[in-house]
This record gives sequence, C-alpha cells and structure tokens, in this order.
Amino acid sequence: MAGGARFALIVVAAAALPALAGADDYQLDPFEQATAGFAGCPTVPPPTLTLEQMRTQAHQRAERGTSCCLAGTCECGGSYKRDPEINARVAAAIRDDARFRDASIWVTTTRKFVTLQGCVRTPAQKRTLERLVRGQSDVAIVWNETTVGSVRNAPRKATQQSSRSTNMVRQR
Repeated sequence: MAGGARFALIVVAAAALPALAGADDYQLDPFEQATAGFAGCPTVPPPTLTLEQMRTQAHQRAERGTSCCLAGTCECGGSYKRDPEINARVAAAIRDDARFRDASIWVTTTRKFVTLQGCVRTPAQKRTLERLVRGQSDVAIVWNETTVGSVRNAPRKATQQSSRSTNMVRQR
C-alpha cells in the first residue's frame, strides 16, 4: 500500500473513532486486563486521547509506519499493525500462568512496546512477570509499571503521553 493511501486509511479510521469511543476520548491502542487476583488493586483505565491528541497521533503513526516500511525495519502496513494480536497473546500468557493468579495486571501494546500496569505481590513476581512478557514473540520493549505490595502506591492514570522510564528493557 502506498504511503498516501496508508495515510488516507488512517485518517478515515480516525474519523470513525467517535462512534466507537466516547465523544470526548479516543483509544488507539489495544488494552486488556489479564488478571484480577489482587483485591483492592485500583482499576487501570485504558489509555485515551483527546480529539486533538488523536489527530496528532494518527498523523505521527502514518509517518512512522511509512518511514519504517521504506527503511525495511518493519512490516509494511505500519508498526502498529500487529499490536492487537501481540496484546492478546501477552494477556493470555499472563492469564494462563498460575504464578500471576494473585496479581491484577493490565496490558497495553503500542508499536510492539508492551506496558504492564496494576498490582503484584512481590518484587520477585514483578521480575518474573517482566521475563515472561519479554519472552513473548514480537515484543520489542517491556515497560513494567506494576506496583509491588500495598495498593497505597496505586497505578497512575494511563495516558498515551505518560513517561515510560520505569524498568525499560530492550528485547535482543
């Protein structure tokens, strides 16, 4: 698909988003709760954007997808193309692993970058979770923003513009 056609497709898809999301917010990235075993862990809201942020993101995503395709560093169709299947695969892996049944974990994927939020019981469980997710196919980076132990340090509201400095790990 040519760059102009890909951009037009993203613009059309972005225009359809108001029907899918609330009139005031837009969700572009796949988001799913993988486990709900930590009673009292605050719910993590999905990452949403305002209309203006969504339009800016749509433009940036189209440019990024075209550039990486032309450079041969990603599959043509955009670097976000496989995010829904990656997100579902990661959430299923966490859900199917008995070690995380007592945790509450939410998963968001953007450009093969997986963000983990919620509550885990111990630092060891947090590290094990990160290793599990890093080992899933097509995961490029894991941002582990889970809270250990007490729910006093509840996860912050998820946004597309949030800082991603905690526990960034590059896949090799």
